[in-house]
Amino acid sequence: MKNVYKTAARFFKRRWHIIALVLISVLSFGLNFFAISKNGVGNTYYAAAIKSMTQSFKNFFFVSFDPAGMVSVDKPPLGLWIQALFVLIFGYHGWAMMLPQALAGTGSCLLIYFLTKKYFGRAAGLLSALIFAVTPAVVVVSRNNTMDMQLIFFLLVTVWFFFKSIEKSKWRYLFIAAVFVGLAFNIKMLQAYTILPAFAIVYLIFSKQKFLKRLLAGLTATAIMAAVSFAWAIVVDLYPSSSRPYVDSSTNNTVLNLIIGHNGLERIYGQGAGMGVGIFRDGAGRNDGGTLPIMPGQRQYGGRTLPAIPWKGQYDGNTPPAQDEDNGSAQDNKSAQRQGNNNFRPAPGQNKGHAGTADSNGAGSTRDAGDNANGPRQQFDGGFTRNRPDGSGKVMGDNGRNGGNNGNDIGTASIIRLWNSSLYGQASWLLIFSLFGLAAFISKSSLKKPTLKLVVLTLWYIWLVTMFVFFSFAGFYHQYYLCMLAPQIAVLSGAGFVGMFRYFKYRKGIKQILLPVSLAATLAVELYHVWSYSALRAWLIPIMAVSGTAALILMAIYLLKPRRPMQALISIFTMVSLLAAPVYWSLTPVMYVPNATMPYAGPELAFRGGMGGGAVQNNTENPQSSLEKYLVKNYKPGSYLVVAQRASDVAQLIIDTGLPAVAYGGFLGSDNSLSVSKLKQLVAEGKVTYFLVSRFGGGRGNSELISYVEQNAVKVDASEYGGTSGFGIGSELYCFKTTGK
Repeated sequence: MKNVYKTAARFFKRRWHIIALVLISVLSFGLNFFAISKNGVGNTYYAAAIKSMTQSFKNFFFVSFDPAGMVSVDKPPLGLWIQALFVLIFGYHGWAMMLPQALAGTGSCLLIYFLTKKYFGRAAGLLSALIFAVTPAVVVVSRNNTMDMQLIFFLLVTVWFFFKSIEKSKWRYLFIAAVFVGLAFNIKMLQAYTILPAFAIVYLIFSKQKFLKRLLAGLTATAIMAAVSFAWAIVVDLYPSSSRPYVDSSTNNTVLNLIIGHNGLERIYGQGAGMGVGIFRDGAGRNDGGTLPIMPGQRQYGGRTLPAIPWKGQYDGNTPPAQDEDNGSAQDNKSAQRQGNNNFRPAPGQNKGHAGTADSNGAGSTRDAGDNANGPRQQFDGGFTRNRPDGSGKVMGDNGRNGGNNGNDIGTASIIRLWNSSLYGQASWLLIFSLFGLAAFISKSSLKKPTLKLVVLTLWYIWLVTMFVFFSFAGFYHQYYLCMLAPQIAVLSGAGFVGMFRYFKYRKGIKQILLPVSLAATLAVELYHVWSYSALRAWLIPIMAVSGTAALILMAIYLLKPRRPMQALISIFTMVSLLAAPVYWSLTPVMYVPNATMPYAGPELAFRGGMGGGAVQNNTENPQSSLEKYLVKNYKPGSYLVVAQRASDVAQLIIDTGLPAVAYGGFLGSDNSLSVSKLKQLVAEGKVTYFLVSRFGGGRGNSELISYVEQNAVKVDASEYGGTSGFGIGSELYCFKTTGK
């Protein structure tokens, strides 16, 4: 028995890092995939596209949103292709569409370990992997069918080959890195290029080759990257436009326009800025107030657009509304929870509330004199939100977390934006700590003759600064985009901790105080953020405060009288104090169901099953399912099930039936894929019988088309399909009686 213990002890001593890495990987995949089925099919816009893409190769190649191939999605193909392949293998299930993201999240976690371990040691690698795994934004995107986690995985592979090119001075590794950047571009377009400033600066400065060779290699790599990046876009744009889907969210039916406009300039300057694209094109997509259209699963409150929550009836700003009994469903293949995407049906009448104001970035907010920590608070939410609806214009207490442009309040553009209440909890927990780490690796000798460690750190810091500047000043993005900060913060925090701890351990000069100072500064900001959630003060605050105080006290004692056993205790208490909050935040999208269209992590999800999460589950019929049955019953093979303006109007129909329901206006309802003459032709051919007209949220953007429908089709009485007011709010179903030739 003693020999067994000795053998086990020796194995653990030699392989402890492998055991730790396995445990971290299991933790990562558990956070990314545990109980994933309760998320239904996720974002119905992408889920409908996957359904359509698996029906024909043409739909697959052009990433068609609808089975009829009228409009594509507004994203490049690679991420969706991967999801579609998983569905072809495992069947059409929500978990099958989300599995690629979960695997990419865990794969990225492993890459973080190897990228950090190679230059800073095993301890730094393990710590970096752990920090990445419990970053809330990482968990959020790994549990959704958005493609951001796939993008991060491809970019981390790119970093691996880029470092190899620096180490080995071999062009082939640089060219492989260029290929992976191009592939990453085909997942989220220009978002992949955010790493290029870091690559360019590091390669031109630190490559061992002569400058002209560096320049030539860089130009060649750029050409390779561009060729891979734009290969699909060129094929699509050169393909006859009449024989392929209309490119969603473009103004001229080209992918190039989509790249530069909706997925380019609009992200920097705000929606409506890029080449006239998006909802502001020709007035299409605007509502009567000139504001953004109501997006899937959103509602209006006090002049702001907010995600749907399972509430019913009018809200006076003082008492909690009743729960909507009809919101949601419990079946996976029928979107177990519709996630607030397209089945929220507020009661008639306007919600009462104070009108909001607009931030400089165009995002709506309701900041006023009452928006402070001492303002009146109510406890009907159990203290899981930062501020409550108290008549002062604050909704759900998240300081506008769910408001603003398209349901995301990203705050006012400024250098401190990432520390505001609506963004901090997603990825910024260790941002301050990661910045301190640089000081541990900078010295006079390293500046005179840069070490490989400094080269590696330079890339991570430049990439971090690039993303920091974008997220601080960009006009439009979603909260979950902050996952793009996770790799840099994780690596720099892990490596920084090991570097700072080394100076602290040996009590070397002024740098020995880096660790306690960075801990105190980071923990103070974390405590300030968590304190605003009253429900967390009783247990999370004590964990953070006690462990942090213990770490600081032990550090002070160690500096006066060092003892080896204290080192482990200091490390443990430091990590517990810094990671307790992000660990809890990362658990919230696992325990509760976040909004599928614009997901985020945080204690707010605990209130009523999540803000817009649609966590209330039942099988009660609603007007949408009744309409679906009516349309399917009257469907004629070879025709369209129904034609509507926005993708949100038909996404669930496509998911449930796989039949060609068409959204001629695309995601925002503003595409020009269908003209009156084309509609006349489709009606004459018998392909269009039913047409759904929306009366709200910019639903009448193409007034000429709608006028033709109203004048030439007959409105279907809602009682015929079991509804009382049609599909959603103010939607009306029309039928063309004369069909066929």
